[in-house]
Amino acid sequence: MPLELAVLLGAGCAAAGVWAGRALANRRLDPRRNPLRGLISPASLDNAINLAARRDALREGSHAMLHGRIDQLAMLRTAWSPDTRNQVEEHIAAVMRAGLRRGDRLAMGADGSGGERFTIVIPGADERAAVRIADRLRRSLSQLRLPQLGNEARLTASFGVAADRFGESDEGLDHRARKALDAADCDHVVPASEIEEVIYLPAPAPVASSAA
Repeated sequence: MPLELAVLLGAGCAAAGVWAGRALANRRLDPRRNPLRGLISPASLDNAINLAARRDALREGSHAMLHGRIDQLAMLRTAWSPDTRNQVEEHIAAVMRAGLRRGDRLAMGADGSGGERFTIVIPGADERAAVRIADRLRRSLSQLRLPQLGNEARLTASFGVAADRFGESDEGLDHRARKALDAADCDHVVPASEIEEVIYLPAPAPVASSAA
C-alpha cells in the first residue's frame, strides 16, 4: 500500500473517531435524553418534599412504649436497705436517661415480685426505632458495675416494646407492651408485633395417621 494512501486512511479514521466521540457526548448531554431529567423537575421535588413532610407528621403523632425490668434485682431488692435500693435505682436511672432522647419519658418503680421495673414513653417513634433504643439501653446497662452486686456481676435487662396503632388508646398500648415484656427472656428485647404474629398464625393442619 502506498505511503500516501496509508496516511490518508489514518487521517480519515482519526477524524471519524473524533466526530463519533463528539456526537456521542452531545447525545448524552441532550436534556431530552437524560434519564434523570424528570427526577429533578420542580414537580418531582415538590412531591418528594410533601411526602417527607407527611412522613414526619405521622412520626410526630405516633409514639412507642417500652416496659422493662432489671433481671437480677427481683431476688436482691428485698435484702437491701432503703438507702441501698435508692442508690442502685439512681445509678440505673442515670444510665437509662443518658441513652434516651430529649422528650422521652422514664418512670421507675417496683413490680409485684420485688424486682425493678420501668416504663419509657418515646414520642415520634415506630416499633423498629423503639426496639433499637431498647437494645441500646440493654447494652448500656450491661456495662454498669454496681458494688452492691459484686465486682464481676453484670446487669441484664429485658424489654417489651409496642408502638401505637391508628386509633389505639394508651391503655391498649400499655397492655401490649406489658405482654411483650412477659414474653421476654432474660436479657432480651421483644417487640409486641413478634408475639402477635405468633398468636394469629393459622392452626397447623392435622396430620393423617398412617395405617398400621
